[in-house]
Amino acid sequence: MSYYSIAEPVNSRQKIKHSEFLAFLFPIDSLEEAEAIISQHRKEYPDATHHCFAYISGFNRETQFYSDSGEPTGTAGKPILNALLSANMTNILAIVTRYFGGIKLGTAGLAKAYSGSVQATLLKANKIPAIPYSTYHLELDYQGINPLKYKISSFNGHIIEENWDNRAELKVQIPEEKSKEWEEFINGLKPKFYLNYKKEE
Repeated sequence: MSYYSIAEPVNSRQKIKHSEFLAFLFPIDSLEEAEAIISQHRKEYPDATHHCFAYISGFNRETQFYSDSGEPTGTAGKPILNALLSANMTNILAIVTRYFGGIKLGTAGLAKAYSGSVQATLLKANKIPAIPYSTYHLELDYQGINPLKYKISSFNGHIIEENWDNRAELKVQIPEEKSKEWEEFINGLKPKFYLNYKKEE
């Protein structure tokens, strides 16, 4: 079975019977990272009625956790988790923030709203294979962008952050098994495009 994660955070918003459902997906590498994101999220949306969530961690989905966050048992966290599981996702956190609109949805309606919010957000997500990646921060002259982007693609890597200033700054993920070959390539680019890089530990 092949599993997937996402390259960068993504979100969507739905309105169902006057209640607003804001769904957020985050790539995670650890349970500690998931808990930190959840804590920060609650601070950013302090007036929301509920923050329901689920996360899956591990390349074999070893860890799974969910919370209904005050909604009736089984109507929020588990549907969120099931939406992630059915999409073959892992190393991912889903938070669905609800602003109650005054009309009760019932248990079936709540479960559908929470799972549907995650499903809609997954459609917008940039899914990537859930394999170990090495992360690199690169800085280089603009002339080097095209050959670099071509090579990233050929390595099945991903650009997860870009900053265009006096020089190009990129944050790139490369499959761990190809990291040695990748470093040989970018070391070869150094003299021509004044490229600097740093590998995240």
